[in-house]
Amino acid sequence: MPSSRHVDVIIVNYRASADALVAVQSLMPWRFGTLWLVDNSEDPAEAEMLARHTSQLPWTRRLLPGTNLGFGRGCNLAFGESNAPYCLLLNPDALLSATDLETLVEALEADSSLAAVAPRTFWDRNHRFLLPPAFPQSPLAEISLALASRSPRLGRVASRFYLSRMQRQMTSPRPVETPFLAGALLLLRREAVLAAGGLFDPDYFMFYEDADLAWRLRRTGYRLAVVPAATAVHEYRHKPLKGSLMVQTRTIFFRKCHPLFHRWTRQLRLLEQFRQPLRWEEWGDCLKSPISSVAELDASLDGARIVAWSPSPMMMPAAFRPLSASAVSFSPADWQLLEPGRYMLAVEHPALPGKLRYLSFERRAGSG
Repeated sequence: MPSSRHVDVIIVNYRASADALVAVQSLMPWRFGTLWLVDNSEDPAEAEMLARHTSQLPWTRRLLPGTNLGFGRGCNLAFGESNAPYCLLLNPDALLSATDLETLVEALEADSSLAAVAPRTFWDRNHRFLLPPAFPQSPLAEISLALASRSPRLGRVASRFYLSRMQRQMTSPRPVETPFLAGALLLLRREAVLAAGGLFDPDYFMFYEDADLAWRLRRTGYRLAVVPAATAVHEYRHKPLKGSLMVQTRTIFFRKCHPLFHRWTRQLRLLEQFRQPLRWEEWGDCLKSPISSVAELDASLDGARIVAWSPSPMMMPAAFRPLSASAVSFSPADWQLLEPGRYMLAVEHPALPGKLRYLSFERRAGSG
């Protein structure tokens, strides 16, 4: 059996206390070390709600920094207080069972070269759509995406290869090595993190801090892996307003981790000038009217069902159906997880199995 008591759990909350409490509940019955709950909310009502609901959980310690530290610095605060050999980073909108956490611990204890592992992660609680591991962040990936942006045909070849590779990886009976893992659901070996210089670089407020950590861990000689035998849920909601912050932290990442590429591209400006703007109509058929419901979307698909979906016209990254699973429609619960905005679908008609068609639609704000 894994050493469950050697695992601490870190949750950073920002005005999502209801979700954070559900995340805590998913780990019950509790058989681990300390739950560190960092509340960045600066909201007395949030603090009171968390205090009330965790007062009967003696293994919980709340940390109140008094200001919004951001994700990375919030995790750093709790990591500095903890001394557990293993630490799980868990987003408030993520769910992981105690049994699946123990499976992740077993993977780290079985292979001392692994610094971090993550579970096979579904987007929805009904386990209909899988989320990929963190999308690669490297000069090669940036150049490839820029080239693909100039040719939808090339981009579609790349996205199909990417989808097929992700589907195969998630069926592996053994841990699958990967260059990057997202911080939303991540079990870390403390010894490896300290050898790599510590948890998250405080220069990152949010986004790319996990890519920076993965880069440092691999430079130290450690490996990262997805463990498909462990299953979790991350109810990811795409919020376009985060885009400007991601652009800022992306620049920090390449300046720190790939300085030659950063200088060669003139702080990534040359890359952005080369990159072609992604026009939805060039990457798939577009539904003309905003969609208000699952029923309306189903009617527009005319019998076709969904294999994968993405907030990017290029379909990288994308949420996808498991390998060999049939295409499906969005459920009402899936629809509620979709933020208002535009999405690209890869769909398949039952009469034409294996033939993908790409279709974009806009989810209307306020629709049910």
